[in-house]
Amino acid sequence: MEFVKLEEAEFRKFEQKNPYGNLYQMAERARMRRKIGWNAEIWGVKQRDIILAGGIVYSKNGMAMVPMGPVLDWNDLKVVEFWLKNIVKKAKEGPNTTLEIFPPVIWTVRDVKGEILRENNIDELMALFEKYGFKYEGRTTKVENKSNRWVSVKDLSKFESIDEVRASYKKNVRNKLRKCSKDLIISEAKDKSELEDVALAISGSNDIHGVKSRDVAYYEHIWDEFGDQVHFHIARRKEDNAIVAGRVIFDHPNETISFISGTVQKYRRMNAMTVLQDYLLTNCFERGIKRVNFYGMEGDFSPNNHLLEFKSGFDVRVEELIGGFRLVMKPAKYNLERAMKLSRRAGGFVKRSSAKAIKAIKARKTKVVHKVDSDSE
Repeated sequence: MEFVKLEEAEFRKFEQKNPYGNLYQMAERARMRRKIGWNAEIWGVKQRDIILAGGIVYSKNGMAMVPMGPVLDWNDLKVVEFWLKNIVKKAKEGPNTTLEIFPPVIWTVRDVKGEILRENNIDELMALFEKYGFKYEGRTTKVENKSNRWVSVKDLSKFESIDEVRASYKKNVRNKLRKCSKDLIISEAKDKSELEDVALAISGSNDIHGVKSRDVAYYEHIWDEFGDQVHFHIARRKEDNAIVAGRVIFDHPNETISFISGTVQKYRRMNAMTVLQDYLLTNCFERGIKRVNFYGMEGDFSPNNHLLEFKSGFDVRVEELIGGFRLVMKPAKYNLERAMKLSRRAGGFVKRSSAKAIKAIKARKTKVVHKVDSDSE
């Protein structure tokens, strides 16, 4: 076996046919991420010119990472170790401070209540990462920005008709569809100019959840690089054609992925996401797609997890992935950067707290003045 830098075209052909291939490791995504400031290289393993493994290594600001990768047979620990040993060696030669790897390996499969339906043995894999100096980042439950640890999926292979697909939804979901579908028009963006509508809808949900929104250029990069592998779904109100909700969908040979979505907040009571969810599932069924991945979610099975509650209405299962491993390659630099980051956070907290206190004092003074004026009258 030899460890080599792979050409994009040969890696794409390998990744698209591999059962561990996924959106994060698509060559198209590497090109798109380069446009927004990331470095992306593809490192793999060959044996007699046959690719056995490959992974896109993204890097920026001293951090290197391999989200949902590398793509290889994760049951073949000999190949896993060869790739891991060599990527560590390669990474240490470069300028980056840390290397994070998020294997596309499922740890548990659960129902929507959190009960484990299947659990895979990952002891040998954990030991392998420990052997090469990685620290496990934990069994986290929050939504991960770098790579998902919790996803919900819908298996469409067991259905023989769209009626059967819809019959699998919960009763309240079916009722919402009957009431709301007649008020909405669902379409797919056919022109780049429509991406502004998608961005508008998604930013509506981001704003309400305190998440920074992407600008239209981000969606334009996706449009340019993914071509017919990406779909932008738009929900409009029939009454006046107003934008109600939007969604970005990716097709991969292994699954279709609902990547990001959002609703214009003043129309949130129209339940457009329920209608869009049904549109996605029935459309995928018609196209012969067997697996729909609704992507990132929290590993929280309490009644307070409203996103899981919404998804559970469509008869999904939950997959818990193994999670992330971090290797600190330059400890002194890493500790200094971490201390500076904590200092900036602390400074920001003090600034926000001071501003809040000043605002409260001013409000208090205003109340006192009003009270004095009232008393004098």
